[in-house]
Amino acid sequence: MGVLTTWRVPCATGGEEYTCRMKLTIARVENAAVFQVGGKVGWENSRLLDREVRDTIKSGARFLVFDLDAVQFLSSGAIGVLVYHLRKLQDVVGDIFVVTSNNYVLYLFRTIGFHRVFEGKIFATLEGVGECLRARGETWAVPGPGAWNQVEGFDGDDDERSLLEEDG
Repeated sequence: MGVLTTWRVPCATGGEEYTCRMKLTIARVENAAVFQVGGKVGWENSRLLDREVRDTIKSGARFLVFDLDAVQFLSSGAIGVLVYHLRKLQDVVGDIFVVTSNNYVLYLFRTIGFHRVFEGKIFATLEGVGECLRARGETWAVPGPGAWNQVEGFDGDDDERSLLEEDG
């Protein structure tokens, strides 16, 4: 499962537009799932992310890992998805972890206080998450190359469309 969405940004050379893609790929490993997120997660993409997270939890995953190293933008909706499902999973003895060394994500988390919400849950590598889970008595294995699935989403001007709807 994964989501692929496009958006346009000004080109640094001459003001032309080019297409960038948000990429979401998901791998299941026993009672855990790893979400690799790249690019821009705007409002519409947050809805897609939420749907994928809900479906993954319904299928039995108790531990979700979000690899945010390739993220260029996270909307408030995307952050809301993480926090909402963190609380829901903690109610059923599950958890959410973040893997990132992305300066943008780390700065964003510190700025809005989420470094405290995710305290002890942010790691530089998947192996760090594995050590944490094994210390809790849980099993963990880094997903192999064949475990990753990509869900095709929509192509569109994610935030531009949302802003147009709001301005109505």
